[in-house]
Amino acid sequence: MRLVGLLLFIILIITGAAEAEILPGQFVSWSDFTHITGIAISHDYAYFGTTEGIIRYHRFENKWYPPITISDGLPQSYIERIAISSDGAYLYVDSNGDIISYDVDLDHWTYETDFPLEFYHDTRPQIPIQRYYMSFGYTMYPNGFISDNSLRDYRISALYDDGFNTIYVGTWGMGPVFVDNRDYEGTLNAFGLIQKRTDAIYIDGDSVWLAGNEGQWGSADYQTRFGITLFEQSKPKFSWYEPRYMSGFDSEVIYDITGDDKHIFFAGLHGVSVFSRKKETYFTLTHGSGLPNMESTALAVRNDSLWIGTAEGLALYSPSANILVSVGKKILGDLFITDLQMTRDKLLIGTTKGAYYIDFKTKLIGSLKDPHGDLTGLIRHISHYENEVLFSTDYGVTTINLLTERSSTLPYVNGPPGAFAAAANDKIYAVAVSDGLMLINKENGKRNLLTEDDGLLSLKISTLVSDGKYLWIGSDEGLTRFDWSHPDRID
Repeated sequence: MRLVGLLLFIILIITGAAEAEILPGQFVSWSDFTHITGIAISHDYAYFGTTEGIIRYHRFENKWYPPITISDGLPQSYIERIAISSDGAYLYVDSNGDIISYDVDLDHWTYETDFPLEFYHDTRPQIPIQRYYMSFGYTMYPNGFISDNSLRDYRISALYDDGFNTIYVGTWGMGPVFVDNRDYEGTLNAFGLIQKRTDAIYIDGDSVWLAGNEGQWGSADYQTRFGITLFEQSKPKFSWYEPRYMSGFDSEVIYDITGDDKHIFFAGLHGVSVFSRKKETYFTLTHGSGLPNMESTALAVRNDSLWIGTAEGLALYSPSANILVSVGKKILGDLFITDLQMTRDKLLIGTTKGAYYIDFKTKLIGSLKDPHGDLTGLIRHISHYENEVLFSTDYGVTTINLLTERSSTLPYVNGPPGAFAAAANDKIYAVAVSDGLMLINKENGKRNLLTEDDGLLSLKISTLVSDGKYLWIGSDEGLTRFDWSHPDRID
């Protein structure tokens, strides 16, 4: 079978087809991996096939490894069947009719003609199943369902007893459950995002906070989930939070996240929710607290102050004094605030009708101008790198140098539909456009358009956040981490 796959690979090359140029490890993506279709076990790993790719858990190191998704060359996200060779060297996948094998050591995919039934274990559970004890808040029933403390039922979709200490359980909507074979106690082992759409990303040291402004809607067999994901990178560990079940947290739809050393702030459809790191409690700022509008769309922190953009103007909140006031009514009025970005001396304000600033030195509020007039319309996203600010508009990207105050436009992304987000490092501009992620070399202007063939989860990119080494990409299909400092990167 492997010889046939190699011959097919050679034929594809001869006929002019080319493999996507994906550099191993340059793109890593996470999505909603909670709908599990099957399980395969090797000596070292437990592999879970899901509707969004493959997740893998090291059985002896007791930790999750990076998932295998279309960012790693997987042709389709939905895994129908999954199998592992007896020596653990090859992973076999049936994905929407594509039969492919994955060389675990070489990180390489090969198309196959047949699925290896000799390695396949049908992990669909036989009803009734043995009832296992679950951690607090969950109950497993012999009819093949697990219910949570919110009375939601999740179907058990896969079950694999490794013959040693663990029974691996896959669910439809709740993710993997690990059952200890000695005491038959099951524990939810969360991995990935609670909802795949990612519009808000906040880098908080080793942690990444993630949320979106749209939940997971679907058929009756799919649970509706809105939520926040906390990703602790070094562990790695994922924690999920559902606002509808959190006292003091009023918004399920989240537009922006930021924080200081004492708090994490979440801007949402129904106000700004404030999380106390020390007390681990929540409360929400609303119209009654002084917000110009309940719909809070953007956040920025400076010293002990939180600047809040809303659907009808700007507000300033002091956590220490617990005072909230409207700001800049004469200039900003009731403009819809789309984004806020803090620099050393200025607060930059994006709206649906132009870009504005507050100068903390001069105490002045004014509008930003550029020769082309691009900063007078819709401002979708603002970012800055060192002394350069990038404004993403419906006409492209306008940059302003904070030292010289000179403005310019990035080439190759001018005109509608414009740019949806932009970021920069010392060598590259990254711009989210309608057909992918455009990388522009600052020195020579060379550009490269990245798409799903290169490792993106989706062309519908909503936000870009840089932490220096990595560019974090939020889209309607999940989160992608792009190593744009990689010495062998494809651009």
